[in-house]
Amino acid sequence: MPVFNRVVASSYHEIEILSGIDSFHRNIESAGRDKQGFIWFVAGSLLYRYDGVSIRPFEELYTSELGFTEVNRLTTDDCGRLWLETRNGLFIFDTMLWRFIGQDTFSKGLLGEYVIAIFNQGKHLFVATRSGVVWQINGYKKRRVLGFEPALSELRRPVGHCLLADDNRLWFAYNSLLFFVNLKTGIAQHFQMPKRVYQGLDDVFLLKEGLLLRNYGLGYLTFDGRQFNKIHLKGLDIGDMRDWAHWSFAEAGKIIFLFGDGRYFEYQNNLGMTLISQNIHDVRRSLFNSKLNQLDFKGHEGFCATEHGLYSLVKRNFSLSYWNTGTARAIVKQQDKYYVGGYAPLKYFTLNDLSIKESAPLNNYYAFLPIGQDTALVGMEGNFLGLLVRGKFSFLSYRKAKGTREDLSTMVYSLCHYRNNSYLVGTSGGLWVYNRDTGLVSPLRDKIGRLVGMGERINSIQVRQQVISFTTDNGYFDYLAGQVRKIYPLQSERLQVYSHTFYNNKVFLATKGKGLIAIDAVSGHVDTYGTNVGLAHNVIFNMAWVDNLLFLGTYRGLSVWDGKNFYNAYAMHGLPFEEFNQASVLEDRLKGQLLIGGVLGCIAIQPKEFLHSLKQQSVPQPVLSRIAIGTGSSTILRSYTPNADQDTVMFDKQIEFVNLNVAKIDAYKQNYKIYFRLRPLVKSFQELSTSGEISISDLRTGEYELEVKAVSDNGLSVKSKRWLFYKKPNFYETQLFYVLITLGIGFVLYAVAIMRSSQLKRDRKLRLELARDLHDEVGGLLTGIAMQTDLITIDQDAARQNRSLEKIAEYSREAVQTMDDVIWAIDSRNNSQGSLEDRMRFLVSQILPMRDVEVQFDVNLESAGKLPQYVRQNVYLIFKEALHNICKHSPHGQVDVYLKIAPRQLVLKVSNVLRVKKAAESYARHPRHGQGTSNMKRRAEAIGGKFEVERSATHYRIELVAKLHAKKFFYDLFN
Repeated sequence: MPVFNRVVASSYHEIEILSGIDSFHRNIESAGRDKQGFIWFVAGSLLYRYDGVSIRPFEELYTSELGFTEVNRLTTDDCGRLWLETRNGLFIFDTMLWRFIGQDTFSKGLLGEYVIAIFNQGKHLFVATRSGVVWQINGYKKRRVLGFEPALSELRRPVGHCLLADDNRLWFAYNSLLFFVNLKTGIAQHFQMPKRVYQGLDDVFLLKEGLLLRNYGLGYLTFDGRQFNKIHLKGLDIGDMRDWAHWSFAEAGKIIFLFGDGRYFEYQNNLGMTLISQNIHDVRRSLFNSKLNQLDFKGHEGFCATEHGLYSLVKRNFSLSYWNTGTARAIVKQQDKYYVGGYAPLKYFTLNDLSIKESAPLNNYYAFLPIGQDTALVGMEGNFLGLLVRGKFSFLSYRKAKGTREDLSTMVYSLCHYRNNSYLVGTSGGLWVYNRDTGLVSPLRDKIGRLVGMGERINSIQVRQQVISFTTDNGYFDYLAGQVRKIYPLQSERLQVYSHTFYNNKVFLATKGKGLIAIDAVSGHVDTYGTNVGLAHNVIFNMAWVDNLLFLGTYRGLSVWDGKNFYNAYAMHGLPFEEFNQASVLEDRLKGQLLIGGVLGCIAIQPKEFLHSLKQQSVPQPVLSRIAIGTGSSTILRSYTPNADQDTVMFDKQIEFVNLNVAKIDAYKQNYKIYFRLRPLVKSFQELSTSGEISISDLRTGEYELEVKAVSDNGLSVKSKRWLFYKKPNFYETQLFYVLITLGIGFVLYAVAIMRSSQLKRDRKLRLELARDLHDEVGGLLTGIAMQTDLITIDQDAARQNRSLEKIAEYSREAVQTMDDVIWAIDSRNNSQGSLEDRMRFLVSQILPMRDVEVQFDVNLESAGKLPQYVRQNVYLIFKEALHNICKHSPHGQVDVYLKIAPRQLVLKVSNVLRVKKAAESYARHPRHGQGTSNMKRRAEAIGGKFEVERSATHYRIELVAKLHAKKFFYDLFN
């Protein structure tokens, strides 16, 4: 007799990954997972990638030109490469570097070859090509392990594997030949296969001493190195060999068979195919009715590519037994049998047998209360009470106690021992007391004689130290000596409490919507535990303490609480269902099992092993699946997938928005959440949206740090990754620009300082010149006045005295004029352009009217600004010198004065024309030469102007042109 191991027998379950590309295209031809966790698959001969959020065709992800249009099959390796068997030959795509492999060391001689078979053994990858070579690939190295003669006319290839290998040997079935290679020695052999064996070959499995061949016409055969032997597998019949609605795969020294009707077989991988275990699996039966295109099982998970989508076949990490009894509302054990109540016939099963049998007819068996050895009180929804003795069920008679006015509800939801042979019965309308000896049912009353819990459904009852505690759809209560108290929640609040239990001087409540409530029996302090701290769901139906662990059956999964953290199991972990209901829980200490009922039956787990497996689970590393950039919200410039090792991304300066897509690796397992923060825009972590998209609009120049972390439901497993994004600045946003601006400002300030210093030097020079002029001219005039005064006192001649007085008057006028000129030059209020014109006119009125001279002014003031003081002074002195020359040399004539002050230049023209009659005489008497002209040139050079002079017997003209734009700017800036 074989040894049945139920733990292994029911350890496989399926999870739907994809139902197809869409509702109209469901056939998945081939699938695999890359190193980062992305799922790649072939559908309709096209390659797709699934990132846990969306399905994208490869041609959309890889925008460069492809060398193929159709993909037949794909294989992934441990280096993150996709081996693509296409109509155009073999292509190798590196998903980590995001590029196709060229003629590299290991790929040379492989690229473009037509592939017969590829097998990923884990450590090594083996490739058989149409050129007649089988290659062994180890990372980035390869070696030739077998050469064979390619067939001109190739026979049908097997649907499954035709190339298999482990660390020591390789088997290859090709065109009616079976090749064997000893990978250690390199010795190769080949064997002729019978035509019927090869033509009907469906799959090949490695055995310890040979091969197992699956043939759709002959069934299963073994090959021991000499001959092919048809075998009859124990437990299977001929129909099973001809009906291919079953799956078979190799796993850890075993060959596994799963049939569509639920049968499960394990055989040892020897030539005798020894049966290890025979039982029932809980893989979805509808899957076996669809075509299985590919099943690659590696480790604890395999991908099932079917015509109705892609599935994950997963091996549980914990022991679990499952009995599909239908809704399990109550569980009780008698002898070695477990009885399950619900709205169905009363059923039972044993731990060593998955078969389910009936013990009593159809009814609603709602609650069990053991009251003796192999005896249990049964509460029913509609028929009040019954008795289960060694699996035999019978109804109990009852009648209301005399004087009872209240209506007795026969819908029983909870039971509890009360006193002696009396029991508390929780109904849909309050608490009643049942006496088994008399069959009388009487209401439990409070001090005023009212039925306790009247009008409320009693979900659970317990009696501790004469205190009755119970829960209803209104909350949690206790009853003592006729006094009823509502403990939780507040009087005005209603809360459905399904069950309660006491532990460490606290009462724990399983609630509908508020999660787990813990109330301290001494202080009354209340703690609330919900999904925010890791609980699977806030609706809890049942709970039980086992070895200081609290097991909670919720609306979505099974939670385990160790007093600090919650650990959750869902369908993805291997639970056959996720919704638990009522107080359907039983601890079997003798067997070390915990049985929990739910909507689809009953499961049995080993508590400590179950928790240990949940603690081992970890979340995947966050991955960026796609980056889209553009210059506007609807203008996408580029969309690409970053390299796996790329953690810094540079954006051009014209980019205005970025969409970042975060992958949800293993999203079908639904056991973690993803959070992100994008500093400096988002400083605290936020949960990622279901679309997996993070958008940055109005992207500004600077550095951004994206941190993404995956957090398990209980928060104990956390993995995070950071990416740095940098937008290149425009030139005016760069540091160089600011450096240049700073240098420019510094240069301007330096130039201003230099010019200001020059201005101060010129002003100081001007003042020195004025002081010198005052000293020379005014001093000389005063000296002349003094001398003339002395002559008057010495000389008594009246005529000479009059001449001296005239000299004194002339000297005095010149002194006053000189002093007035100095005062006008020093006063900055005279820097306006109009002041220069006025001064020139004043000077003309003081000098020329005494002469026979006609004066005409032509003044054009285009600028309203001020003139620099030194410019005004030198222009005025040049004009004054010119007038003195005219007075000296041309007392009779015409003078034209032209003055133009524009924003950028000053023009002064003075023209003197003598009358013809006196011109020659005047020029002969006073020729135009002396120091006046040189003084004017010197003053013109001082202000950076050009000076010209023309002299003749009848004509005298000077012209001054001075540039003002830079000088005026700085002058206006500082004055």
